[in-house]
This record gives sequence, C-alpha cells and structure tokens, in this order.
Amino acid sequence: MNTRATISVLLLLVLLAVGGLYFWIQTRAPAKVPVATSDVTLNQDLYPLYSGVSWGAPAAESFLISTTTYTGVSIASVPVTNTMDPASIFTPFESYYDQKLKALGWSIANELAAGGHVGGQTGYRKEGQVVLTRFHIDYHNVPSNAPSECPCDVTLSLFSSKP
Repeated sequence: MNTRATISVLLLLVLLAVGGLYFWIQTRAPAKVPVATSDVTLNQDLYPLYSGVSWGAPAAESFLISTTTYTGVSIASVPVTNTMDPASIFTPFESYYDQKLKALGWSIANELAAGGHVGGQTGYRKEGQVVLTRFHIDYHNVPSNAPSECPCDVTLSLFSSKP
C-alpha cells in the first residue's frame, strides 16, 4: 500500500473513533428534564407578594451556599431605577417579609444571611423549608478609588425551597 492510501485509512479510522466517542458520550449524558409549570410556585407563605414593586414571573433556581445546594423557585421584581436612597426601597420589603414570615412560624436562619454594599439576603427556615428575601443594588457610578454612588437601581427578589 502506498503512503497516501495509508494516511487516508488512518485518518478515516481516527474520524470514526472520534465520532463513535462523541456518540457514546451523548447517549450517556443525563436527559434534561424541563420543569413543569406546576412546580414553579413560591411557598404560599410569601403571598400576597410585597406590593411596593412590580414582579416578574416565578422561575426555577438552584444555587450553592457554603456546601449546600438549594433548589426551588425564585421571583424578581422589576428594578426600581434611578433611586438616590436604596434603603428606602429594600427596607420596607425586608420589614414586610420579616413580620409576615415570623407571624407564620418561620425563624431567621443566620447561616443564610449575607450582605454588603451591592446587596443582601435574609434567610428563614420552617419545617425543612427555606425562604430567602434578597435585594441587589446596581450603582450607576462606581469610581475606582471611592465608594459607589447613587443614582442606582434596586431589584428585590424572593426564593423558596421545599424540603
């Protein structure tokens, strides 16, 4: 056999091997299961939703806090834009849910709390369930050598998981 034929046969064998490997990997990959619409509902204790903002649609969400993965449903508000006082947006929201959830038997979960100058969250637990109240601040002016400055946009969100 000449050199050209040998190279052609080897190239064909490599292509067949790569194609076969690709097919094998694709058939062994886990199937993506769409989330049913009925599964995309927040914990009923979060209703009625806080009325100080407009809300988007609930969506499935999964994320990691420390070494625990939380899977559930979240909903985000339409951003409140160009505010000079972000606390005037998120403080009434946090107060509404703090009073509401505690009255329904939820307890604050300090291990789920987080906060900083661009946002924060408060976590609650009840009977194996988790609820998070969250806010995010998007500053319009972020100098490299000074603190962030308003105006800014504030987005509120909620998350709930089932046991």
